[in-house]
Amino acid sequence: MTRDIVVPNSSSSAVSSSPPIPTTDAAVAYASASDAAAEYMRNFENIIAPGREPVMTKEYKPQVAHQFERYLNPQKLKQHVLHSDKMAAILEYYAKETDQPLRQLKQQARKILDEIGLDRNLAIIRWCGMAITAIGKRICDGIYVNAESIAAVKEDIGRRSCPVLYLPSHRSYMDFVLMSYICFYYDVEIPGIAAGMDFHSMYGMGTMLRKTGAFFMRRSFSNDELYWDIFRQYMYALVASYHIGVEFFIEGTRSRNFKALVPKVGLLSMALLPYFTGEVSDVTIVPVSVSYERVLEEQLFVYELLGVPKPKESTKGFFKALKIVDERFGKMYLDFGAPISAREFFGHSSVQRIQRAGIGAHLQKLNRDEIEQVKQLANEVIYQQQRRIVINTFNLLSLYYASQLYAQRSVNIDELSLGILHLKHIFEQLGAHVSTSANSIKADIIDAVEIHSNIVNFRQARLEFTQLTAEQLEQQIDMTRLKGHALCSHTMAVAVPMLALQLYINPSLFWLARLAYLVLGALKEQHKQQTGDGSVSRSATLAGLKLHAAALEGLFQYEFIIESNREAAEFETHLQLLLDERVLELDDTTGSIKVNDNDCSRVILAALAPFLCLYYQLIVTLRQFPAQSEFNNKELVVRVQEHVEQLLKQPASAYVHPYCLALDNLNIAIHALVQHGYLLKERDSGIMRHAPTPTKCLRELEMQLLSYCQLMPFAQYSAAANQQAQWHIAKL
Repeated sequence: MTRDIVVPNSSSSAVSSSPPIPTTDAAVAYASASDAAAEYMRNFENIIAPGREPVMTKEYKPQVAHQFERYLNPQKLKQHVLHSDKMAAILEYYAKETDQPLRQLKQQARKILDEIGLDRNLAIIRWCGMAITAIGKRICDGIYVNAESIAAVKEDIGRRSCPVLYLPSHRSYMDFVLMSYICFYYDVEIPGIAAGMDFHSMYGMGTMLRKTGAFFMRRSFSNDELYWDIFRQYMYALVASYHIGVEFFIEGTRSRNFKALVPKVGLLSMALLPYFTGEVSDVTIVPVSVSYERVLEEQLFVYELLGVPKPKESTKGFFKALKIVDERFGKMYLDFGAPISAREFFGHSSVQRIQRAGIGAHLQKLNRDEIEQVKQLANEVIYQQQRRIVINTFNLLSLYYASQLYAQRSVNIDELSLGILHLKHIFEQLGAHVSTSANSIKADIIDAVEIHSNIVNFRQARLEFTQLTAEQLEQQIDMTRLKGHALCSHTMAVAVPMLALQLYINPSLFWLARLAYLVLGALKEQHKQQTGDGSVSRSATLAGLKLHAAALEGLFQYEFIIESNREAAEFETHLQLLLDERVLELDDTTGSIKVNDNDCSRVILAALAPFLCLYYQLIVTLRQFPAQSEFNNKELVVRVQEHVEQLLKQPASAYVHPYCLALDNLNIAIHALVQHGYLLKERDSGIMRHAPTPTKCLRELEMQLLSYCQLMPFAQYSAAANQQAQWHIAKL
């Protein structure tokens, strides 16, 4: 359906400024980066292309992850755990602690292992593979796998012959299905896959998933210590005594905003325990990146972000969801990162690890230092996952379109082509892998808009949001069941397409966040130099940039998971790119700095703008609570949503964006304020209050964020967005 309104336009013939002409050295670097990126993308092969489809009836002789003289099957693995010395010590411990008979505890342990344990049925695996091929060919333009990277993983597995952990990014339920499918295709042993108990309870589906290698864990078992210890022993045996490898999602859950989430280290710590105790000599960790041109759950995610309850997993719901076979989802990409050796990463000596083996079985847990090392490893995995994500045409289109919206410009396909190709060169210079082809840019744009016609479309040759009416929303969802604040249907109608667009901007923030910190820091330094007296040295200016960048990185560390111990090198790379793109001008003699308002600077700042808005409006709302008051997370979220909804109804309001309504985003920001000490939160009750410490003053943080908003070259962008929203509501 097309809209009968157009994007606000400051000029009917608005034309994007051309990208700057790079210097000779920069031009050589750009060409080299583009060549390397193009060569890398040629490694991807479409495994469902005609003639390449997997033959699910082939003889399956996979390369195993861990070589043993004697192999266990799934049933023998459970018996191995149940009758192990470790399990005996655990059960004896709980028998003394709880005064329960040992026989009763052993029966309970057997039931828990039956609930947890994986199974394997090759016939069902083959049948599932045939179904995935059929559905994939119907809804996808291809499933692309980096053949070179998976070949490197297979070589590494064969050389090391040690347990393997596959850690994919998690954006869709398709992730673990694709992993198993691709392992079968490339003759790699399908790993055991950690799945939640909500899948276990699906009629028929739970059994099928178990027989394809899934093992199940309860979402929460913090109060059931026996279950915790039994699950830990099962995971221990999967790594130390089984041959297939283990797969789980280090983010813990699907990211509904398409950004990387703070890694959860619980399963990773369990999986690495056999290494820390000296049971295995090494563990190989394989980061895996799964990228989607369009995520299957996109609409559900947008609705969930605005408070629509998540549908309960059920077999009926699964078959109902098969209606997606009538839609297009574009290409899927899967890439394997370079395997990480635990032994090399941690640098532990065998003496240290053997000493750990003497600790009692029920006390076999990592100490604080080891947990910190595991957290560093988890951050490295997230970093490597994001480096391998494929940036597609719609990611770049979303970035460019959003920046033009903030500047109140509309765009046609020629302007989009120029802007997207410029962004392609920038991302490739940063080291990203971009699927957009310069030779077919207009065809790529038309195809991307067709795939995402639920978000944007061309009307009168200009790109604009696709109309969504309040009446349509009321038919699709029960507005009375919204979590948080009960947003009105008109607000939802405005927020849905803008949030959907932001979802496809967010994967780029891994590459753009630190650039944005630098540009904002440069704006602050420029303002300080313009209002100060005397000149400043180049080193002082650079020191100021680093301070601003570090402050912003600290504030947003839970938004953009980019910690990597590479900050110094990346600072130099990012600064040079901004100079080459003429975003910044730095006078080596006087140390003066200038920020130019061009397409590149607008894109970088527009990508960060919704996050600045969200944190600013959250803090404004927080300061409305009396200093001594107590409140919980839900009360705070409701107040923020109420506040933001009212602002969105006022055309002159500044520094507000529909992104501020999203529940997950608000929860991340609240968590950040708690972690930074601006809020105090009781662990058990969840009650929060303002921190009394003067050094953690919300007023100062509010002023700091406001100053950043005011320095942006499109400082009133949110007011313009509100005017567009009001016009949209009036039309509806």
